[in-house]
Amino acid sequence: MPMRHVPLLVLAAGQRCGSTLVQRLLTSHPEVLIWGEHDGQVDRVLEAGEGLLAWSADAGHIAREEFERHAYQGWMANLIPDTDRILDSLRRFVEALYAEPAAALGRPIWGFKEVRYGPSEVRRLHRLFPDLAVILLVRDPRDVLRSLDEWERWSRGIWTRERTKLTVEHWQRLARSFLPGTAFDPVPVLRLRYEDVVNDPALTCEIVGKHTGLDPHAFDRAVFAKRVHVEEPIARFGRDLREWEGLPDSLRQLLAPPELRRIANAWGYDI
Repeated sequence: MPMRHVPLLVLAAGQRCGSTLVQRLLTSHPEVLIWGEHDGQVDRVLEAGEGLLAWSADAGHIAREEFERHAYQGWMANLIPDTDRILDSLRRFVEALYAEPAAALGRPIWGFKEVRYGPSEVRRLHRLFPDLAVILLVRDPRDVLRSLDEWERWSRGIWTRERTKLTVEHWQRLARSFLPGTAFDPVPVLRLRYEDVVNDPALTCEIVGKHTGLDPHAFDRAVFAKRVHVEEPIARFGRDLREWEGLPDSLRQLLAPPELRRIANAWGYDI
């Protein structure tokens, strides 16, 4: 039986890249629960933990030696638990947040999806969970922009042009970070293009199953038949996507930078 990876991270090159579809596919497995986005806040805790680890290894190490030799009569100003204790605390924080409630629902295989994380965030999590596996989604940036254009027009000012620009910048940064051929050893990273995912659901299930150690036949392929792009009841109104050629020049120009085009081409998108 193949090794089952826990946790499972579903990442994407920004929003509108199909990460929710893969989140739903994995969660259709009766033993899996993939939690949703958290605005990148979990990594803020882990990043703060790195500061604690550095302090513990330096000033804390000296203070622990002092305390061991002289107890309260020594220089204990910087006394802090050792790095193993800090790592264990960070691990238990993530497990209490995600693993325990998933297990309480009868789903022992857990993870989350996030559209803001790159290699540094992945490595911080991998330090805590060495059996972690990553699935990375990327999508043709033209279709990402078409979807964001719809959000701009229908969100009544909630989704602004500035947010669209930031999302395109995220796409460029994250798509570059996870370019095909980039090594992330020992972290297993499965790179998927959204277009390939939806064009061949059976193959997608096989690939995802092999990567995660899950039985691909336990996935419910019906998730591919139902597009879920927003919450109810807004979804009832249907989509209003404009074709790429119909987008205003001010939007199309967001994909004009040569570096972005180079990255897109490396992913197989000829823009």
